[in-house]
Amino acid sequence: MLPSDFQDILACVPQAVVRLGPDLRVEWVEPDFGAKTGLVLQVGDPVLSALEGGWGRDALERALREGRGHSGHVITSGLKQMRIRARPRGPGAAPGVWLLFEPSGADDDVAFAQALQEIAREVGETLDVDSVCKAAVLAVVRCAQVRRAEVYLAQEGQPLRRVAVSDLACTNSPEDALEDHADSFEAALLTRQPQIGVQRGYGDAVGSIFAAVPLLSQKRALGLLVLYKEQGTSFSLRELDLWSAAAGQVAVTVENARLLREAQAALRVREEFMSIASHELKTPLTPLKLTLQSMERRIAQGQRVESSSVLKSKRQVERLERLVNELLDVSRLEERRLTPQLAPLEMGHLVADVVDQFRHTLERSFSLTVPREHLWVRGDRERLEQVLVNLLENADKYSPKGEPITVEVEGLHGEVRIHVRDRGIGVPMQDQPRLFQRFYRAGNASHRHFGGLGLGLFISHSIAQLHQGSLSMASAEGQGSTFTLGLPCMAASEVRRLPRRVLLLDEDPVQESAAERMLRAEGFEVLTAHGGVEALRRASSLPVDLVLLSASAPPTQLGIFLAAFAELPRARPIPIVLAGASRPAWAHPDYSLCPRPYREQELLAAVRATLGMSGERVRTGERSHVERLPREALIV
Repeated sequence: MLPSDFQDILACVPQAVVRLGPDLRVEWVEPDFGAKTGLVLQVGDPVLSALEGGWGRDALERALREGRGHSGHVITSGLKQMRIRARPRGPGAAPGVWLLFEPSGADDDVAFAQALQEIAREVGETLDVDSVCKAAVLAVVRCAQVRRAEVYLAQEGQPLRRVAVSDLACTNSPEDALEDHADSFEAALLTRQPQIGVQRGYGDAVGSIFAAVPLLSQKRALGLLVLYKEQGTSFSLRELDLWSAAAGQVAVTVENARLLREAQAALRVREEFMSIASHELKTPLTPLKLTLQSMERRIAQGQRVESSSVLKSKRQVERLERLVNELLDVSRLEERRLTPQLAPLEMGHLVADVVDQFRHTLERSFSLTVPREHLWVRGDRERLEQVLVNLLENADKYSPKGEPITVEVEGLHGEVRIHVRDRGIGVPMQDQPRLFQRFYRAGNASHRHFGGLGLGLFISHSIAQLHQGSLSMASAEGQGSTFTLGLPCMAASEVRRLPRRVLLLDEDPVQESAAERMLRAEGFEVLTAHGGVEALRRASSLPVDLVLLSASAPPTQLGIFLAAFAELPRARPIPIVLAGASRPAWAHPDYSLCPRPYREQELLAAVRATLGMSGERVRTGERSHVERLPREALIV
């Protein structure tokens, strides 16, 4: 029978007492047990369920079942490490055992202050990140009651990397704690608060508690300072606060080291850029200067200046202009002043226009494939043309002579995708993640063999993003590259509201005016060709859906029109409606006919029927109806 004041005495001692029966369930528990241990135990509860699994709990269970005494350490379900002693009941008493729980942990401000001073002294001598972290963990272990210390650093998009550990050679320490502690580590990084976790025993080693303390900068968590306590001790709130202060000191040094490294890298990039830029600017300036001096001498001597000299000078000026424009675009992008002027664009037509320009200026084969259906986007024609020109120039620059360049336009999953494929030198795997950064050049694209500032892909990637699109790349070194520009399609409801475009040629101004009036009244956009070849080219910056051609036009006017029309870049064959009483001998059998003089119902019926025709995918290498006209029809 216990004395009546026994419980009052228990409240005055730090140990918490519980009595177990032979089934290891609680028979009696002192009233202050929960306050002392953080555990909630009631009569009838199995005591082992309140303890974390591990070497300490296993040793306790063996001793209890064998009926012998025990002294050791266990980890509670509340993640506190406790010293525990088991005392079996004496002879003649009912079977069972007494358990004494004693909380552990210390708040030694002197040790912490010494550790902080040691860390400050060590990290103040270097700005190398790994050296800073190594100095920090050694200072912690020397000055404080921890058995082991580690530092992990986090990089965006990559797993945690352990950069320093105080006792890597210790056989009782796991070589990589990250796998077992991933949840606690992730929680510390996300919550930006210290997390307590359990390290299981390895082999004969005793399990213990660790604290993952985040290294915090103003913007993000840089990593973790992980501390493992000596057996039998735990982490108090005071300790966690002090170690958070130590981790903050390490974080500041790590951040300063990172900023220094980035500044040094930026300086190297600037120096390299200045070297490349000066070379690139001098390259066109030198021949331009020599050519102008030669032209000056010839003029002074009264001699004729050759047109080839003027063309060479013009090319060098254009090259200089392109370099300057690239630098200006980078400045506008950085200052967020590059705003696209969005308007409806049919990408098949735009791509065909750009590829046509390259076909006329380069001695290289270009293959262009577009779908029959029109693919509309809202975009800035000048800026998207700039992207396409850059991709084609790169494909030409980095490909051997004679190798074809393939361009494909497709509509897929609500996007227009333009693929530019070459069989050039390709991009090394290690360079691919950084290829769209400004001033960056792949390692196999040496400055000596390939000109440029390393800005084209950076600008193109930024323009794609300004259009809510993307620019991506797939490449293998030595096998070529494929660059893909993806742009969101216009909504079908918006496309339906766009006017259809009809190109009209009629030798009779009265008939031409009548046809134009009828078509415009029905919502068609009408272009007339009587303004000359340049007017025709300017008017066709957007795709023409149909040509309405007078079958009785005089050969001269017809020839000028057809010659100009045949030179226009087209992604798809354009249907033709002939207006007249009969089909001329030169006309193709597939041409539609409508009566002339124009009558509204007959004209609109012919135009609508022709525009309703559909077809499969075509290649621009196939000849359109106009291109199949006999040569006599094109002779003026």
